[in-house]
Amino acid sequence: MPDTEQTKAAPKQVKPSADTAKAANMKVSLVELIMILMLVGLVFVFFFGMKQLKIDKANEAIAQTKFEAVVPNFQKLITAMEEYRKADEFGDYPAFLEELNLGDINTEDFKFEYVFDTLTITATSQASFGKADIKVIYSIGDKSYSVEDPSPEKKPTVKDEWLPQE
Repeated sequence: MPDTEQTKAAPKQVKPSADTAKAANMKVSLVELIMILMLVGLVFVFFFGMKQLKIDKANEAIAQTKFEAVVPNFQKLITAMEEYRKADEFGDYPAFLEELNLGDINTEDFKFEYVFDTLTITATSQASFGKADIKVIYSIGDKSYSVEDPSPEKKPTVKDEWLPQE
């Protein structure tokens, strides 16, 4: 061996301690980390989703109760209109709601209007219902109900299932 070469000392081998051995075995791979995050995300989605669903159902039940309180006024108006038509010498419906002498049929949540030309009774929701300008229309000639909602994606709204069936 030439003199210029120096002998190199062998590197010391360090025995892994118990802590470093556990840490090597406990490493979490990227895939496992993503799976854990996905599971946590699913739990949060379902938990908060179900909570919001309960709130929405409660609000819908309140809106349905408020609307069902208005249905008897519709029935009272329809009955009074038919009686007026039977008693009228020309067999006509009244020109104005005031001719029926029913008093105040409006409620805090809905205001009623009658249009003689189209023979329709319209109940328009007020802000106290939860959303204004929802129109529930009863056509006297067709004996049918319809709902006009300017923004049906906003809650609350009046569902067709809530309308009386004749």
